[in-house]
Amino acid sequence: MLTQSARLLRRIALTVLGIVVLGVGIAMLVLPGPGFLVVALGFFILSLEYEWARSRFERARRKAADLADQAAANRFSSAFTILFGLGMIAAGIAWIVVDSLPASSPWTGGSLIFSGLVVLATMIVSLWQAKQARDAGLPTPAELLEEREQEEQAGAESDEETRERADEETGGVPRG
Repeated sequence: MLTQSARLLRRIALTVLGIVVLGVGIAMLVLPGPGFLVVALGFFILSLEYEWARSRFERARRKAADLADQAAANRFSSAFTILFGLGMIAAGIAWIVVDSLPASSPWTGGSLIFSGLVVLATMIVSLWQAKQARDAGLPTPAELLEEREQEEQAGAESDEETRERADEETGGVPRG
């Protein structure tokens, strides 16, 4: 009986924590911060208990990695992202130290500092992966992403051509 109660408590705790983290990640999509990474973390937490969250976690993780790889592929984007991460850390310190700022508190400052550190860590990993690929003579993650997008676009265009041919054969009348 105790193990059933413990499982239920675990499920409730992970569900609440996952939903809170997911909500913070969704807010970070429009606010400063690594939104897709936090959304992926929320789905990861939920995936520990729910099957439906596993596929969503994988998509969010892939999207976050793709965005980081794209930023690492361009020197301007890399520099901007690094400066943005450092700026978030500086803003976080300011929000902790300066009491006259709106919503000034260690929580606000700490969340900005944490977000800045996540942005910097993600960029460093992406730059490292791109360097490793170039050194090995392999395509970088951003180049692989570009190839995948081109293949998906070509597949979508092929599907559209197939539909157009089918419409011509049926005189535009849907089959049914």
